[in-house]
Amino acid sequence: MIDASAPELPQIESAFQPVLSLAHGAPVGYEALLRARDAAGKPCSPEAAFAVARQAGRCGEYERACLRRHVARFAQFAQEEDVLFANLHPDVLVDPVHGPALAQELVESAVAPNRIVIEVLEARQETPAALVDAVERLRAHGFLIALDDFGAGLTNLGRVWDLRPDVVKLDRELICKAVESYRKARSLLRLVDLLHDIGTFVVIEGIETEEQARLSGDCDADFVQGYFFARPAIEIEPLVPFGVSTAVPLDARLGDARKLRRIADLEELGPYRRAFGRFKDAWCVGQPLAFAARHFLECEWALRVFVLDETGRQVGENVESDHHCERRCATFPLLARRAGANWSKRAYFREALLRPGETIVSEPYMSSSSTNLCVTLSAFVRMGEQGFVLGADISFEGWSRHLA
Repeated sequence: MIDASAPELPQIESAFQPVLSLAHGAPVGYEALLRARDAAGKPCSPEAAFAVARQAGRCGEYERACLRRHVARFAQFAQEEDVLFANLHPDVLVDPVHGPALAQELVESAVAPNRIVIEVLEARQETPAALVDAVERLRAHGFLIALDDFGAGLTNLGRVWDLRPDVVKLDRELICKAVESYRKARSLLRLVDLLHDIGTFVVIEGIETEEQARLSGDCDADFVQGYFFARPAIEIEPLVPFGVSTAVPLDARLGDARKLRRIADLEELGPYRRAFGRFKDAWCVGQPLAFAARHFLECEWALRVFVLDETGRQVGENVESDHHCERRCATFPLLARRAGANWSKRAYFREALLRPGETIVSEPYMSSSSTNLCVTLSAFVRMGEQGFVLGADISFEGWSRHLA
């Protein structure tokens, strides 16, 4: 067993950064972070510290020493409900000596296994089946499992499905990019929704601004972490709950969704809704499709209109706007033929059948008739004994640039 004070290896100290529950405005736990010093007593990065251990052939021992130090320090200040998030390299977890020894040391520590979250670091693993087995052994002891840096490098959905983590931590680059546009923010929301569907908690890491914090709340992240809330510290002091020292409580501000209002609730959709209503009324009194839709197709980001029968099959071809000819190029030639195509599985069709006469607004989706995201307005109407669903597409990519 390594002596953490061995002179040939960097000295070990632990810092801790809170992982906060947005719902509670308080830490759910703390991530342990290595603060190392080299042989001369100068601070060195975790990467440099582990590089020294690797060169000495003692990386597994050093990782275990770090974890023992983290757990001992955590036990000194942690409250009864706090959990410890601890990073571990996959190579150590699958090592036939260090993997089992590490687990045994944790089981015998002063912190119960169900209060320790093993964060599997983002790193290539040549024997993925061995990693799955190692994670299952840790889970059998009662430890929780997290995947770190999802969205960067090798950590992907396949790894989530294989390891079945309790927590997925999103790489900080995702929140940095998501605040750039409404479209990217919605993509982050969908990613969080997908991970929730799989059955895991989601942490958004690297939050440094209030805008990023607000967007994390809009995306329904479970937990957040970053300098905006608290920096890593060696000496832990109780955190002031969100917003206690501010005029407007931070939890109230985080709950005030700005970027991710539902598409149907956006005021900017008003001109398109009104034009679609005119299209619907005109078509129902017998005007030809292109003439009935002329006002809608004059809207800046209107793409096309079309008609489906009650089974979801398209009646005739699209009527396209003259403003966006470049968006009519289908990726596959067959997809340019719309008449007779069956769109009964589309949400805009199903919702229109359920709510006759009402204008339905879809969420953005990839249009099969062109290489762009679109939002579809739809409505179920009757012409004599027959029922139809009218559809009208808006370019989400173009329209969303103007959203606040």
